[in-house]
Amino acid sequence: MIEKIFGKWHIAELILYLSGLALIVIMSVCFGASWMSAITGLFGLSCVLFAAKGKVVGILFTWVMIVFYSILSYKNKYYGEVFINAFMMFPMTIVSLIAWIKNLGKDYVVKVNTIKKSEIAIVFVVAGVAFVAFYFILRALGTSQLIFSTISIVTSVLATYFQSRRSKYGFLAFLVNDAVLCVLWLFATLQDVKNIAMLTAVALYVVSDIYGFISWGALQKRQQKESLAN
Repeated sequence: MIEKIFGKWHIAELILYLSGLALIVIMSVCFGASWMSAITGLFGLSCVLFAAKGKVVGILFTWVMIVFYSILSYKNKYYGEVFINAFMMFPMTIVSLIAWIKNLGKDYVVKVNTIKKSEIAIVFVVAGVAFVAFYFILRALGTSQLIFSTISIVTSVLATYFQSRRSKYGFLAFLVNDAVLCVLWLFATLQDVKNIAMLTAVALYVVSDIYGFISWGALQKRQQKESLAN
């Protein structure tokens, strides 16, 4: 049962995961980062990599990460991050959890979905409108790094939507989002070096997102072959 929940891990995956966890801990200790920052980074990396393997437990790790990350973002006046995580991503991950559980395949791995180009086009149009709306909302709240915070919100919504639709494009959206987060936490690190632990974590998320997109592409092909064989 444990293997079904957490999945089988190849050597390369274990190296990426364990070295990433170790790096976050080392950077946290060396630069005196808070335990909250370290916990956020550890659970954040875990949720991305388990999701990359199509495992539902990845979404459960996401919930823990959201709580701690929202607190850290609030302390750094990244109100956009607080809003998107607490009031949008958390409810949307519940939808994702239900969708994944309903569509579990072999070895409790989620079945990758193929979505139409028309749906993707509609989603991006809505995202464009949302960008304008959130820009003015966040400006009124006095959000730090306004443009980057707004981009972060929109890409987070896109990523979580595609995740709920079981699409590999969710990892591409998360890739853009995490790249933006690298910029946000770079600014925060320049103000307080203790934030370098969080910067390290989001940089690792970028690498994990790339792996996730590749992994889901391969998973989708394998599932399609199995479906045709049956």
